[in-house]
Amino acid sequence: ACTAKVPAISKRMAATDHPPISKILTHIAASGRDVLTLAQGISHWGPPPACLEAARQASSEPETYAYGPDEGLPELRRLLKEKYDVVVTPGANQAFMNVVLATLDPGDGVVLFKPYYFNHHMALQMTGLGPSIVYGPCTPEHLHPDLDWLEAALARPSPPRMVVLVNPCNPTGAVLARGELERAARACAAAGAWLVVDDTYEDFVFGGEAHCAVAGPHVVHLFSLSKAYGLAGWRVGYVAHELGKAPHS
Repeated sequence: ACTAKVPAISKRMAATDHPPISKILTHIAASGRDVLTLAQGISHWGPPPACLEAARQASSEPETYAYGPDEGLPELRRLLKEKYDVVVTPGANQAFMNVVLATLDPGDGVVLFKPYYFNHHMALQMTGLGPSIVYGPCTPEHLHPDLDWLEAALARPSPPRMVVLVNPCNPTGAVLARGELERAARACAAAGAWLVVDDTYEDFVFGGEAHCAVAGPHVVHLFSLSKAYGLAGWRVGYVAHELGKAPHS
């Protein structure tokens, strides 16, 4: 009998980090200590009752169990378009992956500001862009992206092709002001770079601050129904772009 050889996984996957939260929790649990974890963004409330009832009724409709449009159900897109032109995705993490695959090529630089959202980092590693990540600093006093550094990085002869912001930030909770977003958008536009803003925590803004978004043909916003609506297990997110689709040129 021949001995089976197990094929190796791709180098991209082998170079992808493991999610840090589960690793840290396992390490702490092994110590026997009682720990209250604030590490993961989990809503401790369920979906609105009207949402559950609508889902129950829709489960028997052919439109929900047959193949549907790649960009999402037309009815859902029409409602979301009251905010933006959108493409519906299986969660905001998949939205980020889709945007990366649609806009970047191997070797393109991507700016992540430390501390970054680990799933963004992992997605870039999985798509072979891990070596191309450019780590940007945050201001020590407020943990906001250092926009002076960003403008200098984008002014280089070979600037990054994408800048990623999270607003409000995961993991710091920092909320970016409109002026900061507009400044980042201008710098990206001048360099011909994409600006991707993850707005998953748009409804978690306190203390008189306000969530805002910026528009432009080079700006992409990512949203999720997991947090404010308590729908994490349903995996629904969407990509918002002023054109509704990435330009071909």
